Amino acid sequence: MCTVSILPTDTGFEVLHSRDELRSRSAEIEPSWRALPNGLSASWPTDPDAGGTWVAVREDGFFLGLLNLNLSESQLAELAPNTPNATRSRGLVIPALIESTTLAVAIESLKAMDLLGMKPFRLILAAIEDGQSRYSVARFDGVQLTIVTELGAIKVPECWASSGLGDALVQCRLPVFEQMVVDDPTPENQRAFHWHQWADRPQFSVMMSRADARTSSVTTIVVESGKQPTVLYDPIAIGDAKCDPVGAGMLR
Repeated sequence: MCTVSILPTDTGFEVLHSRDELRSRSAEIEPSWRALPNGLSASWPTDPDAGGTWVAVREDGFFLGLLNLNLSESQLAELAPNTPNATRSRGLVIPALIESTTLAVAIESLKAMDLLGMKPFRLILAAIEDGQSRYSVARFDGVQLTIVTELGAIKVPECWASSGLGDALVQCRLPVFEQMVVDDPTPENQRAFHWHQWADRPQFSVMMSRADARTSSVTTIVVESGKQPTVLYDPIAIGDAKCDPVGAGMLR
């Protein structure tokens, strides 16, 4: 359950990753920079329950972001005979790919990975290569991996949304993204979008709040050519009156 957006800038790109999580899950661990075996460093937050992560960036600007993929009942029924039980965390995909030398290498490594036993996901990959901001998007449905967006330039702002209620139910976030960010593509508008909430539909909002889940954090990653990326982590307090109105009501 997440909303991820990417905004091309004059010097690179900016990604915001809103993580929506069940209230029953343990509190996530904020991002930290850590040394990689290849001599570089990377920053990512950690899910203490499964040990993986949903977003990471390397010191050279190589970015990976993961969203849950929640299939419709008909899609699940079609895949059911071939789908093994999920016993492995999809959050382990990012640490497995973070040392990839290029986006193309990461995509080939992802294709070669044994993903069976992981729940469905989408993976966004981005980096500055040869002076150009580039990205690709992969989709794993529990059985098959598909590259849904071939490697190419980041030309316009993009957004992806998922929800445990069903991904189709939160595509209502995308017209808001068009109005707030695509029509006026600034980092300020991108940030405002990730805090957007409908008073009468908090369960479908970008800043999501419902009885069993909420937006737990927003991670901002700014990648600029020739600079170490900036990582800003905003945890959302349980029961925050503005961001988590359902939780606030439950605490009363």
